[in-house]
Amino acid sequence: MIAKNDKMKTIILIGGGHSHLEAIYRLGEGSLLNDCKLILISSETHTSYSGMIPGLISGHYTFEECHIDLQRLCNKYNCSFIQQSVSKILPTEQKILTESETYHYDLASINTGSIPNCTSATGIKEWAIPMKPLIGLAHKIEEFLADVGQSPKHTKHKISIVGGGAAGIEIALALQYQANGKGYNNLEYSLITAGNDILDTHSLAVRRKFHRILHQRGITTYYNATVNEVNKDSIKIESKRIIPSDFTILATGAAPTRWPTLSELPTTANGYITTDRFLQVKNISNLFAVGDVASIEGLTYPKSGVYAIKQAHVLATNINNKLRGMPLQAYRPQKNSLALISTGDKNAVASKNILCASGQLIWKWKNHIDQRFVKKFQ
Repeated sequence: MIAKNDKMKTIILIGGGHSHLEAIYRLGEGSLLNDCKLILISSETHTSYSGMIPGLISGHYTFEECHIDLQRLCNKYNCSFIQQSVSKILPTEQKILTESETYHYDLASINTGSIPNCTSATGIKEWAIPMKPLIGLAHKIEEFLADVGQSPKHTKHKISIVGGGAAGIEIALALQYQANGKGYNNLEYSLITAGNDILDTHSLAVRRKFHRILHQRGITTYYNATVNEVNKDSIKIESKRIIPSDFTILATGAAPTRWPTLSELPTTANGYITTDRFLQVKNISNLFAVGDVASIEGLTYPKSGVYAIKQAHVLATNINNKLRGMPLQAYRPQKNSLALISTGDKNAVASKNILCASGQLIWKWKNHIDQRFVKKFQ
């Protein structure tokens, strides 16, 4: 066990999510008090920038261009990096437990993100490829396409993406773009959604735009198709219909990790850590939680990187204010956020409220924003 240092205040950030990247940058730029030690604990050495993963699958980016080296980031901003997996937190004792060590903290923050929901249908764990971890998805797609390249050219391969949100559509179009670039025109694609439309949080104009894109690219969409069972070569939906599928990607809703519940932290009914508007875990004044792992009591907002990044400024401010005994700042999520949805090729669609704009200029705009974000932490 690493004992408490009475003179030095220890701030531990659990997880290398988008909020913590920005918090390390802000705290490391000089706003943290001199008598404080900042530590990041993460199970991974690199964190993916989710907005660029479709571009990685399409072939527009390299691994290095869309991943952030956490050790390098920590070295740059005088933050200690520990590569371990957290198994439990004991808030009353102010201790964090990993598989091999115990760490004491004065202040801590949790930004571990979410995990795929692999319990919604039989066979998902065995036969579906989850969206997260994102780099794992990219590797599985690479392996699948390598197998396609080695199989007889007349062999048909059926690919299914379960989920009608932006993430599922981007992955479907990116995978198809890469496959077409390799000359693999013996692949058939399906998009399967439990809803009665795709992109249900976007405007009608955006939905119509993607209806046209999916149709033009020969991607079959199944609506009101709740998946009940995934097998090696097929998917069974609620209507008992069987959809052939050799390669199934799960791009549906996420789920929280289990250890916050095991730690007896206050959680919502579906397991997300409950916080107040200051991003403090409910009734625990020296523990924060941000990003997809948390849910702010009384607020409804999407679980997306856009909101997680916005929370980082409030998190860094409140860590400093807490140490200085100053009032905390409330987080107020924006009412609407801009979404830039890629279409596999170097085109994208901008979506905000009723706005719908598309084309190469939108992709260049998205590419500029994404690369600027990643380079900030490299």
